[in-house]
Amino acid sequence: MKLSKLARIVSGLNQKRHPQGTVYYLQARDFMQDDMLDKNLKPTILDYPKLESHYLSKGDVLVLAKGHHGFNAFLYHEEKSPAVASSIFLVLRHVAKKVLPEYLVWFINLESTQLQLINSGRGSALPAINKGILADLEVPVPDLQVQSDIVTLSRLKAEETRLANKLDLLKLRELEIKLKERIQ
Repeated sequence: MKLSKLARIVSGLNQKRHPQGTVYYLQARDFMQDDMLDKNLKPTILDYPKLESHYLSKGDVLVLAKGHHGFNAFLYHEEKSPAVASSIFLVLRHVAKKVLPEYLVWFINLESTQLQLINSGRGSALPAINKGILADLEVPVPDLQVQSDIVTLSRLKAEETRLANKLDLLKLRELEIKLKERIQ
C-alpha cells in the first residue's frame, strides 16, 4: 500500500533560533540511538500562535529528507514537548490505525527501502527526497500482531548487537591489560 494511504505527509519548518526559546526544534543530530532524543536538548525557538498546528504528537514519524547518509526514520515519543520538526524532515502524521508507527520506522530504515529511496532521490550535492517520492513508497501492511512481532525482533536484534559490541570492547581492553603486563 502506498505510504500516502497510511499517513499524512507534511514538511518540517525552517525557523530561527532564539536563546529564550520555549519550543524544541528537532534536527537530525538531536536523535541518539533507538529513536531517543538527546537528554541535554533545550528549546530553541519562540512560540507563536500558528506554530501550534506544527507541534509533533506522540507516534509521529520523522523521515530525513536530505543527507548523504540515507533517509532514516525516527519515532517521536513526546519526551521533549512542545516540539516541531526542522525542514530537514518530512513528518508522517495521523498514521492509520492498521499500522504501528514503530513498524513504519522499521520498514523505512531497512537497507532495501533506503536503497530504493536513495535511487529515487534528487540532487547530487545534497541528495534529497520530497513528499511525492515518500508518498509513492510501497509499504507492505501485515496484521498488527505481525507488525508488533517484527518490531520486537528488530529491537532484540539491536540489543544483541549492542551487547556483542560492548563485550568485544571489554575483551579488547582485557587483552591490552594482559599484553601490557607482559612488556613491563
